[in-house]
Amino acid sequence: MVRDLERLGEALHQARAGLLPELENFYLWLVAECDRLQRDVTQNLHDLALGQPTILPDVLSNTQVINRQLNLFNRYFLSPVLRADAEDCLCLRLLNWLHAQHASTSHLPVALNDGDFASWPYPDFPTIYFMPPSAQRRLLYLPLFFHEFGHLLYACHKPEMDDLILALQENLARYLAAGTQRNDLHAQKEQEHRNAIIQTWFDWGQEIFCDAVGFVIGGPAFANAFSFYFRVRGREQYHSKPEELLGSTHPVTWLRIRLIADRARRMGFADLADELESSWQTIADGLNVREDYYGLYDAALLPVVQQTIDDMLTEASPRPFEESEVGSAASAPLTSSPILLVNQAWEHFLNDPESYSAWEITATNLWMETTRPSQSGEG
Repeated sequence: MVRDLERLGEALHQARAGLLPELENFYLWLVAECDRLQRDVTQNLHDLALGQPTILPDVLSNTQVINRQLNLFNRYFLSPVLRADAEDCLCLRLLNWLHAQHASTSHLPVALNDGDFASWPYPDFPTIYFMPPSAQRRLLYLPLFFHEFGHLLYACHKPEMDDLILALQENLARYLAAGTQRNDLHAQKEQEHRNAIIQTWFDWGQEIFCDAVGFVIGGPAFANAFSFYFRVRGREQYHSKPEELLGSTHPVTWLRIRLIADRARRMGFADLADELESSWQTIADGLNVREDYYGLYDAALLPVVQQTIDDMLTEASPRPFEESEVGSAASAPLTSSPILLVNQAWEHFLNDPESYSAWEITATNLWMETTRPSQSGEG
């Protein structure tokens, strides 16, 4: 363990020379934590050298804690520094800006790692965001980070968020129990099934909330990124078997699209909502898939679900997009706002896909120049 920590320190020291400015806060946190672990190891070795049997259980416990923390560093925190290169600046700058917009997250450093879209969102640690390497150098799928940021907002407001999800579950329980009066073995099995549905919605509610955060922050850019990313990823995005739905952590993506479209329509984007629903219906028809959630959801639940999500958004207060950042944003002058940038990107891609690649290079370079570290929201 001592040698592992020494090698960790050496790796961090070597990485300092080429460190990206966007990773400065994360790097400083990492070095401070590494130093703390080394002090803990030194103290533990000192205690062990005392040779007092009564403190051996404490020494063992402390050794296990240090080992778990070291594993955490190796699994999550070291790689974002060692793998970083100049191409990461686009993602990191957007993520730093995103954190800076909210009082609950402005103090949290960010880092980027490779993988499918995900995050490691714990308020007591820096936030690690994961993104497929093929998407990291492009603008179109950057808005999917806004969903992952929603997980961090949930974690920052967890007691209040959990209470709201529990209230939703209670409403679902009343809805599912309506008209049920039998008291036999069949009724008991039905109740167990209803309980499984209600429990499944604890995770589903969180994912739907994060989708709503994505749209509130990114507007049409998020909706388009979400739709394009998932709609060609396979039949499972449109339909799951009943036994796969119960206990699943994510709703079927088609249902998530329905809810995003409803939110878009309620926020004044009727054409966008129609396009989302139409494109998914067209692909579903081509796959010969019929929309069915086997009792876990029907349209009658939409008002209570969306009211819960509205209440969660009020509690979390994500930074909403501004009118100047969406809509006819393609002709607006570029500012430091990444929300404007990604909405411009989607408008250009949808309206003139042939020239998009050249436009993306020019727009990205201009935005990166506009948002050099002094304006990027770091620190």
